[in-house]
Amino acid sequence: MFRRLATGLTLGVLSLVAPLSSTGLGHSPVALASPSSPSLPRLGDRGDVVRSLQKALIAAGVNVPGGADGIFGRGTQGAVRTFQESVGLPATGEVDEITGHLLGLAPAPTLPTLGQRGDAVRSLQQALIDAGVNVRGGADGIFGNATAAAIKTFQTARKLSSTGVVDVRTAIALRILPVTKSSTPSTPPTSTTSEAKARTLAKVGDRGEKVVVLQKALIAAGVNVRGGADGIFGNATTSALRTYQETVGLAANGRLDDPTAQLLGLVEAPERPRRGDSGDSVRSVQKKLIDLGFRIAGGADGDFGSATSRAISAFQRERGFEETGKLDLRTYGVLMASKSGSATTDTGSTPTPTPVADGPATPVAIFPTQGPCWFTDTWHAPRSGGRVHQGVDIIAATGRAVYAVADGTITRVFFDRPGSLGGNAVRLTAADGTYFHYAHFSKFGEGIEVGSKVKVGQVIGYVGSTGSSSTPHLHFEYHPKGGAAVNPYPIVKAINGCQNTELLTPSASETSSAD
Repeated sequence: MFRRLATGLTLGVLSLVAPLSSTGLGHSPVALASPSSPSLPRLGDRGDVVRSLQKALIAAGVNVPGGADGIFGRGTQGAVRTFQESVGLPATGEVDEITGHLLGLAPAPTLPTLGQRGDAVRSLQQALIDAGVNVRGGADGIFGNATAAAIKTFQTARKLSSTGVVDVRTAIALRILPVTKSSTPSTPPTSTTSEAKARTLAKVGDRGEKVVVLQKALIAAGVNVRGGADGIFGNATTSALRTYQETVGLAANGRLDDPTAQLLGLVEAPERPRRGDSGDSVRSVQKKLIDLGFRIAGGADGDFGSATSRAISAFQRERGFEETGKLDLRTYGVLMASKSGSATTDTGSTPTPTPVADGPATPVAIFPTQGPCWFTDTWHAPRSGGRVHQGVDIIAATGRAVYAVADGTITRVFFDRPGSLGGNAVRLTAADGTYFHYAHFSKFGEGIEVGSKVKVGQVIGYVGSTGSSSTPHLHFEYHPKGGAAVNPYPIVKAINGCQNTELLTPSASETSSAD
C-alpha cells in the first residue's frame, strides 16, 4: 500500500533492474577506464562535496536523515545504500564511480562500443548469452551488428531504452560493472558488529545526537514527533516510533529495533535474496512464507524463481504493500519479523483470529455505506503497476458514514501517506478469520483503532478520497475465512443500500438485516 512512506522516503518506487550479486557473477566484469573524476565523498567527510551528494540523493527521492547537512554519517551512508539498491547496484553504502555517475557527481565509465574487439566485448557477449539472449557468432570478442542487435533485444526485454548501445543502466542489468571499493572501510574497525550496532541505535532515556538523528528521520518520514528533534528519547519519541512502525507494518513496540532502523536508513540494510539466487538465504525466506500460509510450488527448495516471486506478491497483497514479487527492504523486514503460524505481523494489537475450517464464512450482513451512492462491477479491472482491482468501489459523497458489515475486531489501521494506495483504511476481522478491507476514508470513526471491538452497523469511518483516488468513494474487499478476496459486487448488489440516506445505528441495522 505504501509505495512512498513519506516525503522523501521512497521504497520500491524507483524502477528496479536485476541487481548485481556480490559473488558468483558467472562472467568477468568489463574493465573500466579511469576517467578523471572529482573526489567522491566518503564516510566521515564533511563539507560541500557531501552536501552535493545529499542533495542528489534527495532529488532522486531518497530520504537523507538530517537533510543536506554536509556531514557524511550513518544516515547518509544508509541513504546511499537505499539508492544503490533502487538502481540495482550492490548496496555498499560507498560512493563508488558508478554510484557517483548515476547521481550526477562523476563522469560516465568507458564501456564497450560498436567496432571494439577484445576481452571486454567477450565479457559483454557472455553476459548477454547468460541472460538468455542469442548472440550470432557467440562470444567472439567482436562488437558488430550481431552484438548490437542482441543488446537491443536485451534492452527491450528489460524495458530499457532500446539503442543497441551499452549505457550504464544496461551494464548494471547485465551485471558487468565492477564495484569500485573505497580506500576507507565502511565499518570502523572497532569492536564487533553487534557492539557497534548497540552503540548506534538510540533507546528510551538516551539524549544527544543519535536521538536527534532518529527524530529527524521520523519527521522526514512524515511522522509527528512532539517537541521536534530535541535529542531526548522520551514518551513522545516512543509514540512516534509506534506510529511509524504501524504505518510500515512492523511490530509497533516503540523501540528502535533493527528492522525499524533499517527502514529509517539509520543502519546497514541486510543482504536480501533476489530472483535467480539460490541457497540457504532463499530457503529461509521460503520457509517463512510457507510458515505464514503462503504456498510455494516446489516448497523450500532454495531456488528463487517465479513460484517464490508469486508467494512474495501474495504476502505483499495481504499486507497492503505494492505487489512487486521482489524482496524490497520493507517486505523483507516485515516478512522475517512475522510470527510463524500467523498471517498477521505481531504489532502488539489483537491478532487476526485463526480461520475456522468448517461452516460458512461470516457474511456481509449490511450494506457498507450510507446513501445516496452508486457502484458497478469492477472486479479484476486493471490497475497501475500490473495490479487488478480486488474489490468494489462504492461512489458516495465525502463524509458519508461507513459501517461495520459484521461483528468483529479492527485488526489493521492504515494511515494516509504520500504515495499510499488506500489512504486511510481499516481491516475488520470476524471471529472465523473472515476479514473486510475498507479504504480511502476521509477520517476514522470515533474510537476506531487497532484492537477496537465493533458491532454490525457501527460507524467505523467516513467516505473520502485519500490515497490513490480521484473521487470520493469506499473501496470494499471481502476475504472469506481470511483467504483470497472474492468479488463482493454480487453480495453488496443483493443488499443494495444506496437508497438508505438516514444514518444507521447498530441496533437498527441488526433489525434491518434480520428482516
